[in-house]
Amino acid sequence: MRRLEHHRKKQLSLTLFTAILVLIALVFFISTIGLKIVLNSAVFVAQITNKNQKETTVNKDADFYGLIDVASIPSATNSAKIYISGSVANFDRIEVYVNGKKVQELKPTDRFDEQIGDLKPGNNEVYLVAKSSKSSQKKETNKYSILYMNEKPKLEITEPSDNSKTSKNEIKVSGKTDKEVMIKINNLPVVVDALGVFQSAVSLKEGENKIEITAEDLAGNTDNKILTVTYQKED
Repeated sequence: MRRLEHHRKKQLSLTLFTAILVLIALVFFISTIGLKIVLNSAVFVAQITNKNQKETTVNKDADFYGLIDVASIPSATNSAKIYISGSVANFDRIEVYVNGKKVQELKPTDRFDEQIGDLKPGNNEVYLVAKSSKSSQKKETNKYSILYMNEKPKLEITEPSDNSKTSKNEIKVSGKTDKEVMIKINNLPVVVDALGVFQSAVSLKEGENKIEITAEDLAGNTDNKILTVTYQKED
């Protein structure tokens, strides 16, 4: 019995001694090799993070190297030449393209306000390309659609007839024009439907009356007609 108890105590002491040795070895490993691994891992992660930040900064610098902004450009015109204006930064040349063809080159400082031409009747596509003589950087603006119309809008008067007479103090003025044309009768706007038809009532004074009908399209082209209508009361 005593021998068995002695054997158990001996095994317990051996186990305890082994555990202490393992603990000492673990502490030594962490304080030397393990600490180096942790430090190296931290340095590696920091380097990757710093590299990503540098790449992001470089990309941002590339994206924002230069700027071109078009402040004013018409959507419709009645002239083959138009004015464009805007601002530019870090670029010293601007190429102007009309319908895919380079028509002009500008050399602005920070702002530009220039007349460009070569528009053809109908829709035209205009855009600008900013370039730098010191690098290969360039920026292209949006493509702008410009309608060039050089003819008067249609203006047909259905009623009344010119130099007509009436016994009523109010008459209907009606006619037809093109789509997207603004009509004014005696300088007052009149509704034009989708087919270009318009009509409005006009009050008359006794005697001779002048009625002016004006048509104006999106490009600023105009046409007008002046009718004479005499209002004579019935006896």
